Amino acid sequence: MSCQFHFEGFKRHILPDIVVFVNGIPLVIIECKSPKIPDPIVDAVERKNFNKYQMRGEGYERLFFYNHCLVVTCGTIARVGTIGSTANHFARWAKPYPITEDDVEKICGKKREQEILIAGLFSKKNLLKHLQYFVLYKTKEGGRIKMIAKHQQFRAVTKCLDMMKKIDDNRGGVVWHTQGSGKSFSMLWFAMQLRDKFDNPPIIIITDRKQLDKQIHETFKQCGFSSPIRAKSGKHLSELFKNPRGKTIMTIIDKFSTEMESFTKEKVVCLVDEAHRSQYKINAMRMRKAMPNAIFYAFTGTPITKTEQHHTYRVFGPPIAKYRFQESQDDGATLPIRYQGRMPKLYVEGGDTIDEIFERIFTDLGQKQKDKLKKQYVTKEKIAEAPSRIKHIVKDIVNHYTNHIEPNGYKAMLVAPSREAAVTYKREFDKINAPPSKLIMTSDIGERGKDGHNWNEYYLSSEQREQEAEKFKSVDDPTKILIVVDMLLVGYDVPICQVLYLDRSIRDHNLLQAIARVNRPYDDAKKFGLIIDYSGITKELQKALESFEHCDTKGALTPLDELLPVLRQMHINAKAFFEGVNLDKSEQIIEQFESAHRRDSFEYAFKKFSSALDYVLPGKEAEPYIADFKSMIRARQIIRTYYGESELNTLQYAKKIQQIINKHIRSLKISELIDMTEITHENFLAIVKKNMSTSRRAQAALIRNKARQVIEEMMPNNPAYYEKLYEKLQKIIQDEEERRKTNANYFTGPEKFEVIYNEALAEEKERKKVFGDYKATQFEFSLYSRLSQTLNRKDSINLTKEIFVRLKPQTRIVDYKTNPSVEKEIKKIVYEALGSYMEDKQRLIIIEETVMLVRNRL
Repeated sequence: MSCQFHFEGFKRHILPDIVVFVNGIPLVIIECKSPKIPDPIVDAVERKNFNKYQMRGEGYERLFFYNHCLVVTCGTIARVGTIGSTANHFARWAKPYPITEDDVEKICGKKREQEILIAGLFSKKNLLKHLQYFVLYKTKEGGRIKMIAKHQQFRAVTKCLDMMKKIDDNRGGVVWHTQGSGKSFSMLWFAMQLRDKFDNPPIIIITDRKQLDKQIHETFKQCGFSSPIRAKSGKHLSELFKNPRGKTIMTIIDKFSTEMESFTKEKVVCLVDEAHRSQYKINAMRMRKAMPNAIFYAFTGTPITKTEQHHTYRVFGPPIAKYRFQESQDDGATLPIRYQGRMPKLYVEGGDTIDEIFERIFTDLGQKQKDKLKKQYVTKEKIAEAPSRIKHIVKDIVNHYTNHIEPNGYKAMLVAPSREAAVTYKREFDKINAPPSKLIMTSDIGERGKDGHNWNEYYLSSEQREQEAEKFKSVDDPTKILIVVDMLLVGYDVPICQVLYLDRSIRDHNLLQAIARVNRPYDDAKKFGLIIDYSGITKELQKALESFEHCDTKGALTPLDELLPVLRQMHINAKAFFEGVNLDKSEQIIEQFESAHRRDSFEYAFKKFSSALDYVLPGKEAEPYIADFKSMIRARQIIRTYYGESELNTLQYAKKIQQIINKHIRSLKISELIDMTEITHENFLAIVKKNMSTSRRAQAALIRNKARQVIEEMMPNNPAYYEKLYEKLQKIIQDEEERRKTNANYFTGPEKFEVIYNEALAEEKERKKVFGDYKATQFEFSLYSRLSQTLNRKDSINLTKEIFVRLKPQTRIVDYKTNPSVEKEIKKIVYEALGSYMEDKQRLIIIEETVMLVRNRL
């Protein structure tokens, strides 16, 4: 292991905090951040370290050729990811399996995330096992994505393999990993190690839905698993069983039917997905008869109810591993799901309400006739299909979607109560020119609805349904709202979907399966999934959750009213940064956020406030916070504009709340407060003086920070020149800090910082001043600046010209900046030119610096 290992990159050196070597190979890079940094993960991954280290032409790419994983830690927080991962995909290592957290405390003295990750992943045995058996390269959109197992996958697969060594019957055990947490990949890693460690046994992967079967098959293929076979029919499955040795076969349980003519006595390993739904009936009996020596492992994405537990464990064996809703959310593997009931008046629930309607409408009928009509025709399904009801709901959906979901780039699914209702929904969407929608359901050519119109325009073959479902996942597909009845509610991963409009009464496992369509992470802005309920499933939801152990379902759904205390606190935290500041005065904002640490802390607090507000919108509960939210957007843009940070797209925030705040939020830009003229290095001073004319303190803060930014940006091009300027700047800042100790109101005027800033922009002027009529290149001036630190002016100029003339032919060679032979020749030329001007130690330093200048400036 090495601390602060120095790598000389293409333009500048990099200093990873910790590099872990195994047999001389750099497998792991660890960045250690201060716990005082507001967002250390983003800071290390995207702003300062890993992205820059890997950048072509900037960092040191070769360091990552053999990389296994990357780690960011600040003690209390620790995350692990792979090359190319965004900060959003760095995950906790929450369990130190096979040891306990108490063991970690004994070994490390503490049991924070940092110590748990180190003990759980970086023990010698676990790291090498993780490297050998828990890495995948998934092919996606023509590229390859590196994936490593998370703690729950590593733990579950390892336990399943351990069970294989001690099973004395056909029961392997039960794995429950909440949906979206990588259950399919756990099955894949398990299958890969079964092949390697247990003499390549037949592996049968069984699901109960075609969509799941297709999804798992595609996952195995995309990740390079060799020759997974998908059974086309019961007869095909029967053929495969005649010689199953070494095969990995995927099938739905329905294919174990009367068509099965053969069976196998081989020791088969069966991985049964969603086992508790379909493994206790006739096809399950036929399946076991076809594989009398099989070992069965059950995998499920939903918890097992209290009543199912005994039966499931009796059939499949004891629970091996659980990964609950709350754990998954805490790790960032899935998103929290928010629930909101809408338009309860549109749904008739309970006999009393129906009686009231009948008394009002059917006044000419007797009570017996009313009762007969109610029994025959008044059902929840019939009421749900009422066109007038659907028409109102469609208007509400379009309003909600266009104002709060579509502006962020996300899509929606709508679950209709019946095929009849689904067609009505589709027609109503089309009538009002709503965002593009697509209906996916089973139907036959020539089939007609109750109104006598045929449904041919909505007919899709089985293959077309699969194609349309796949297309919907893409941001390029124009369809925004997908209408379904009972299809695509299980095993359909669509991360771009944020909201599920639910107009169907769903129960138990099916309800938990359906709501999980919206819990997949997509990008940094997607913080939660949302269920908008039009069917009144509150009671069903309570029943479903009560049928499971509370610890298993904690975090499954969160009503919106539980989020208000969080919003209040996040609002207080963000607003505290503006205490004593008039938000209409840009000068005061500039002065308040002079400190880079304060700017970072506010950015973190603002994002938390924005996310909390997102959870509550579009409810009226959000209204008291909107004015402050608007003001903070303006202030944040001023901070970012003047302190030279990345541009803020205010439109994304404006669109979130466009129906709640004034209509002009769409065009909210910094022009409301300051001139939107593009700020460049050259016009910066003029713009600052124009807009900050009344505040010399604000001018000084801005110019000082801008001078530092320009110097740091230009330093690699001419280290010697800009190092001098940096030293001058630091001296002025230190003098100011010393004087503040005796005079709290003292500040250095902008004039001194202007001098430094102008010098930072005046490299070309200085070049002419040194070389006179000779038109020196930037490279020559950079080399002169370095030589003049050691030699007199005349010798520095002459040596610079001589070295440049001799180096020029080398720049005509292909790939001269990275060609090793060219580098060798450059070193030789510089070494000879310096001759007796300086001692060897100093000469070697300048030689290395010259190589860097050739790469940067020639």
